[in-house]
Amino acid sequence: MKRSTILALGAAGLAGFAAARAYKKDHKVRLSSTGKHVVILGGGFGGLSAASKLIEMAGGQLRITLVDQHNYHLFTPMLYQVATCGVVPYDVAIPLRSFTGPRGIRFRRATVQNVDFEKKMVQTDAGAITYDYLVIALGSTTNYFGNESAREHTLPLKSLEGGLAVRNHVIDCLEQAAQVTNKDEQKNLLTFIVIGGGATGVETAGALADAVRNLIPRRYPTLNKNDSRVIVIEAGSKLLEHMKREMAQIALQELKNAGVEVWLNTTAKNVNNGNIETEDARSISAATVVWATGIRAGDVVSELKTDHGKGGSITVNGFLQTDHPEVFAIGDNAAAKSGGESVPALAAAAMQEGHAAARNIIRMLQNKEPIRFWYKDLGSVVSVGHRVGVAEIAGRVIGGFSGWVAWRVVHLARITSFRNKLATVLDWSTGYFYDVDTARLEIQERKQAA
Repeated sequence: MKRSTILALGAAGLAGFAAARAYKKDHKVRLSSTGKHVVILGGGFGGLSAASKLIEMAGGQLRITLVDQHNYHLFTPMLYQVATCGVVPYDVAIPLRSFTGPRGIRFRRATVQNVDFEKKMVQTDAGAITYDYLVIALGSTTNYFGNESAREHTLPLKSLEGGLAVRNHVIDCLEQAAQVTNKDEQKNLLTFIVIGGGATGVETAGALADAVRNLIPRRYPTLNKNDSRVIVIEAGSKLLEHMKREMAQIALQELKNAGVEVWLNTTAKNVNNGNIETEDARSISAATVVWATGIRAGDVVSELKTDHGKGGSITVNGFLQTDHPEVFAIGDNAAAKSGGESVPALAAAAMQEGHAAARNIIRMLQNKEPIRFWYKDLGSVVSVGHRVGVAEIAGRVIGGFSGWVAWRVVHLARITSFRNKLATVLDWSTGYFYDVDTARLEIQERKQAA
């Protein structure tokens, strides 16, 4: 290639970059001030999917407002990697304004307090918001099933703060174990229990086993990795209850290969000061107990004046409407059925429901009948540790390295922000060749010495 051509291409590239920067700096998005007002409560998978479909179908013909108590979308499928030092917290927190602003969607950072269905008004701590159509997609919270000892003495894995708390707690246990001389105390500090054998529990246990047993020889040479234990306690007869038995069998075998103990048909009864008692009279002490089972709708949803289903979710019809036709509930907030079967509480299902709710809102605006929602099972993917996973794709179950690759491809595709995609790939790439990061991330400011 001639030198002049190279220079011309370089100049064109610089000009394009400068133009893009100028556009990004000066371009202003016009927010629609006319049309019906659609309010979406929650910036999770369901809420963002509903907003995207509304913009795609109606453009600037609607006023759309997204409300969330956080100004970021939490990529929950990778929260366990925050807890086990696989990625930094910021990689799974995607700024909502990077989604709403460019699309002409208004964003309100506010905590929802109540919904007055008769007045068509949402009450928040930042004021009231009226609506013509409402989509309730506020996600879920941890369900302890009335076990107050678990509520008080376990670490939940449902929020960014929770993931960071687990990460710091695990690192603290390793640091303390490296300092104490009492062997029983060391073993207690190196015992990690995960209650719940669903996808989150399996992924957390597998990643914990990899992280701890690989870190101890390299970073904590005074400790013996054989003194560490990772245990999964599952009340059901198999792991991954809502997935195919073949997937459960592969996950069980891979966890055992990683040294994880799996207690099936076992219910944690009492959790007090690191001692767990099960209903079958077993007892074990552990400094770390992660609660990774059970979800329910938050109080604001479960206390709304409408019909409710399991876990406080809102009963909806086949079109995802509540008993108020202009109000839709999706994701973990909806007790929805498809083909007579309950729709699973999965990100993929919430995204499909978000699209369906948006389409039905548009149809109602066009004076057309809404379309019944049909859930399409696109398969499942679960990571079971370092370079090991299990996936069901097109009815076929694959495990091992292929399952692990499938998990990464699927989850990377679902991350909406290119920046976060790139950051996650970099984290994964460095983690593939190097040990995980054990720097304790402080969540409180320390007073500097004078």
